[in-house]
Amino acid sequence: MARIRFIDAAIEDLQRLDGSVRKKVLAKIAQLEQDPARGLPLGSKPSGNLTTFRKLVVGDRSHRIVYRVEPDGDICVIWVIAGRADAECYDSALARLEPLGDNPVSQAIEQALRMLRGRAATPED
Repeated sequence: MARIRFIDAAIEDLQRLDGSVRKKVLAKIAQLEQDPARGLPLGSKPSGNLTTFRKLVVGDRSHRIVYRVEPDGDICVIWVIAGRADAECYDSALARLEPLGDNPVSQAIEQALRMLRGRAATPED
């Protein structure tokens, strides 16, 4: 089972979504815990290389979740949650390629995802 982490900007993306879209996004993200390779791989763009990233399509294909699976396969890092229009989500991913720090808000969202699945958080998680 993979653990889910968010960069700070992705947390802000999630907070900006309306309730119905946020619910769909969280359901998709929860699926990553079972299958981190679930999303489709991304490639190169004229403006940069996203070959280490994957995408999940949300709902009616209007939103994307751009993420990367860490090399050990145990952690999925969410980089962008954004609309698909005008490649907004991919441009944001390129702009956000910065070192990822441990974030208490990310841990809180991870705990909320566990609760959505009906599994209580434990200190070992």
